[in-house]
Amino acid sequence: TADCTELAIDPDNRGLLATRPTFGGSLLCTIQTLNYRPQMATIRPRVMAMPEATPERRGRIVSENLQMQEDDIIAKVLEFIPDDAQEQAQLAYADIIVAGGRGMGKAENFRLIWDLAAVLGAEVGGSRPVTHAGWLPADRQVGQSGKTVRPKLYIAAGISGAIQHRVGMEASDVIIAINNDPNAPIFDFATYGIVGDAVQILPVLTDALRSRLAVSRRAG
Repeated sequence: TADCTELAIDPDNRGLLATRPTFGGSLLCTIQTLNYRPQMATIRPRVMAMPEATPERRGRIVSENLQMQEDDIIAKVLEFIPDDAQEQAQLAYADIIVAGGRGMGKAENFRLIWDLAAVLGAEVGGSRPVTHAGWLPADRQVGQSGKTVRPKLYIAAGISGAIQHRVGMEASDVIIAINNDPNAPIFDFATYGIVGDAVQILPVLTDALRSRLAVSRRAG
C-alpha cells in the first residue's frame, strides 16, 4: 500500500492496517492484506514523529531462503530521472512554513505570504482550493491530497482548517492561525490564534519580524 498517512496493527490477526487517501483525497481508506506476506507499505515523509530511543528493546532477525531468480521479477528499472530539487518545494523537510488559503482573497495577495516567508527563511504552502485556483503550484499544496508536513512553526493565513487540510499539518510543533472568522475550525487546534483579516495582518507581522530579526543579528 503506497502513500500511507497512518499505520496500525490489527490486534486480532496481527495484520498491518494501512490508511491512505482515496477518491482524490476526499476519503481516507484503511487497507489490510489478509492472505499474503510480507505486508508492505510506504509512508509520506514526516507523517510520523520519530520515537524516542529505547535501548532495552531487542529485535529478532529471521532468515528466509527465497527461491527467486532475476527473471521472476516482472518490473525492471530502465532509467532513473531525478527531480530538479531547485524547482520544487521542499515542504516536507521545512522547519517553518507560511501557508495561505482562500481567505487571502486573490492570487495577488499571496505576495504577502511570500514576503513573510522570505523574512523567516520559510517555505510557502497553501490549501487545496488555492492550488486548484492556480494561486500556487500543486507541489505546494498541504493536506490530505497534498503534502504532509511537520514543521517547527506553521503559520496559516486565511485557512479555515477543514479536515482535508488539517490531516496534513496538525502535527506541527506550533501552529499560528490568522482568520477573520472566530468560529473557523482551525482555531480548535491552533497553538495561537489571531482573529482578523490576514491581508491586513501579514504586512504588519512581516515588518515587525524583519525589524526584530535585524536587531537580533546586530546584537549577535
